[in-house]
Amino acid sequence: MRPDRAVTLQDIADRLGVSRSTASFAITGRGRVSEETRRRVHEVAQELGYRPNTVARHLKGSRTGMLALRLPPDSTTMSYYMEATFGIVEEANRAGMTVVMLPTEQSADRADQLVADAVILLDPDLNDPGVHALLAGRLPVVTGEPTPDGLPEPRAWVTSEHAPAVRALMDHLLERGMRRPAMLFPELRGYWALTVRDAFEDWCADHGIRPRITELEHPAPPEVIHAAVSELVAADDEDPVDAIVTVSDGTVLSVVTSAQQLGRTVGEDLLVAALVDTEVLSLTRPSITAIDLHPREFGRRCTLAALAVLDSEGAAETAPRHDVVPITVHYRDSTRGHA
Repeated sequence: MRPDRAVTLQDIADRLGVSRSTASFAITGRGRVSEETRRRVHEVAQELGYRPNTVARHLKGSRTGMLALRLPPDSTTMSYYMEATFGIVEEANRAGMTVVMLPTEQSADRADQLVADAVILLDPDLNDPGVHALLAGRLPVVTGEPTPDGLPEPRAWVTSEHAPAVRALMDHLLERGMRRPAMLFPELRGYWALTVRDAFEDWCADHGIRPRITELEHPAPPEVIHAAVSELVAADDEDPVDAIVTVSDGTVLSVVTSAQQLGRTVGEDLLVAALVDTEVLSLTRPSITAIDLHPREFGRRCTLAALAVLDSEGAAETAPRHDVVPITVHYRDSTRGHA
């Protein structure tokens, strides 16, 4: 290969013995290419010093080369959204795309003025006017989690099997001695939040257990969480709870602190779990049982879905695309209990 010219997709294809289109699909994240082929193409591209001509590509397709990302309000301090954003940006970078962050308080009437090729919208909420404007706008929208009833459908969405994970967690708590569970539920009206609440209530109904749900403002300050925990575990309550499931990872840390201050031993006489995992929860004492949503992979899949939608523009296909990201329940000391 001559050192005086830029490395091309054909050079990568020739090195691996694949077609140029396969190399292109692997680089851009589009088309049907196996993960192994995609990995090998990226390795050879890095080895040869390949740099995609993104300007020419976007000019040819009359595109900006930009994806707009909108996070839910009050989400910037939550590690889940930070990790998901990293995944979105990393995959966009591989495809030669730039990600621009939209302000959560952006005026709804500016949705049609966005300079981007598509919008990635994480956790669309019924109570968020910006979500309504973006879904009704001119740009194709990909959502992280489907839209709840009452909102228009996006062109594609990425989700996970949340209900089975919640049921698996509840089965575990039952095996460890739980009989009176409670859920601390934030004032959210998105698909994920509503799905995990329904799964909790359905599991309780199936087992003849009265579900106790305490709704909290979002985000809830520590004193509000402490008051909720105090009421749930009060010693003079005729039916004090013996397990608390929190929807967010931030809330669960305050629950553990409050429970300890109230004389409860987390992992023994009070089981505690979260429906969102972070690295911190594996390091606390006790470590906290949680559902790992794999947010970085989730974000990566959102970008791939957006690229696939852009690739299919003008095609006859109209049905929304969707992708399912596997999730994992990590059982830790906070639900050790007594089998």
